[in-house]
Amino acid sequence: MEPQVLPPRIDLVNSNSSPPPSDSRPSWDPWLVLGGARFAVVLLVVWALLASLGTILPQGRPPEETHRLLGPWAHLVLFLGLDDLYTSPGFLGVLAFLCLNLAISSVRRIRRVRREDRTLKIAMSARDLAGISRTLTLPEDLSQASERVEAALRSLGLRVRRAQTGTDISYYAERGRWRIWGSTWAHLGLLLVFLGALVGHWHGWSFGGYLKILEGTTQEVTRGVPGMPTGLSLKLHRFVVVGDETGRPLDFSSDVELLDAEGKTLQRQTIRVNEPLEHGATTFYQAGYGLAGFRIQRTDAQGHVHLWKVETDVQGRVDPWSSVLLPRGSGSAFGVQDLIPQARLEGDQVHPISNLPLAPAVAVFENPRFHQGSQDFQPLGWLTPGRELQAADGSTLRFAGMSVYSGIQYRHDPGYPLVVAGFVVATLGLGMAFYIAHRRVRVVLTPDRLGTLCLVSGVAGPPGRDPGDLPTRLIRRLTPASDPDREDTHAPA
Repeated sequence: MEPQVLPPRIDLVNSNSSPPPSDSRPSWDPWLVLGGARFAVVLLVVWALLASLGTILPQGRPPEETHRLLGPWAHLVLFLGLDDLYTSPGFLGVLAFLCLNLAISSVRRIRRVRREDRTLKIAMSARDLAGISRTLTLPEDLSQASERVEAALRSLGLRVRRAQTGTDISYYAERGRWRIWGSTWAHLGLLLVFLGALVGHWHGWSFGGYLKILEGTTQEVTRGVPGMPTGLSLKLHRFVVVGDETGRPLDFSSDVELLDAEGKTLQRQTIRVNEPLEHGATTFYQAGYGLAGFRIQRTDAQGHVHLWKVETDVQGRVDPWSSVLLPRGSGSAFGVQDLIPQARLEGDQVHPISNLPLAPAVAVFENPRFHQGSQDFQPLGWLTPGRELQAADGSTLRFAGMSVYSGIQYRHDPGYPLVVAGFVVATLGLGMAFYIAHRRVRVVLTPDRLGTLCLVSGVAGPPGRDPGDLPTRLIRRLTPASDPDREDTHAPA
């Protein structure tokens, strides 16, 4: 007894006319490694760790500001260059390798999809689909039946490709082919995002800085190096900081105006944390605040008023150069130190609350024998808004106001348009991959003694995505309503 010959198993998705090529690449291919998924995962982990570190540590601040914020850790941060992490060679190197990985993998995906499309086998025989199809007999001859089948396929919104081998006519019809390109678009979008980040952080292509602006003043925006103007300047109209009783900041905002080189207004906006001002590729962020100085009014025994201006250094402490008020004549000399931005005074005891410049307190010292050469300053008390101090020479001291600066950090990032475009492309790619269904149908027509034998094979779609499966819908369109039993019920589904 001769063995039964079974029909070959057909891959309906990628039926190629030739067997897959053998892998002749060497055991270690640098392009496979650089464009591989494992290398990409390692790079993403390293990039995420560096980006997290850059978020925790202050970036782009002057060294004095870094010392004030980090204390003893500032020396290590400055030594390792972690205060400018996003422009460091390590961070830029990771971004460059990420771009290379995504570029290689995207090219490989595009080549694979195009190769599969070129080598897709359209022509098949009735014997090929005999065991995996549903059959029905059409009364027309082969020519009329092919026209009818092709019209039915196109009415289902399918892209139809046709081939003929001998007396058999084959159709490969599909729709939703954009789904195949979804992952490729997502990779290209990520490539644009990381390429934009690389361009934005590359030395010479981007710049940034930090401005400490007082209300009513204007500062020039430079390219991070003094003397290199950008043609922009920033004016602070008003700065508002709000805190609760515990010293927790509730809101701080700056009403700023962006001016061009001629002083004309380009934009005016109130900026807050997470609400920056954007002008082209330059962005201005609300980054900080603090006491720039305060004024003390001294009224002597004769009623003469003297205004004493005290400034602060970059660390928010009293500047030693303005911390002493020398007497005129035989009066007392005064000095201040231990500035607290927000404090609560109970009797002669002061209780620090926070660094919000809302209710400052400063320790005042008096030297009544300064004109005699004495250097002995004695504590006079804590001076706060609404409180007066009586000196030994008969003069009184009181707060006459304070100057609060707004810390504005700016960044010019020429890679920002690439980042935006990358997010758009990646979003479209994910949408194609998850929300477009790729449906395929194969049809083979062969002459039969009763007309034309039609074999239909395909894959049913998931519920809710594509109501009904294409093979069933095609058969219903080809089966006359008056003869519903024309489909061969004995053929496998």
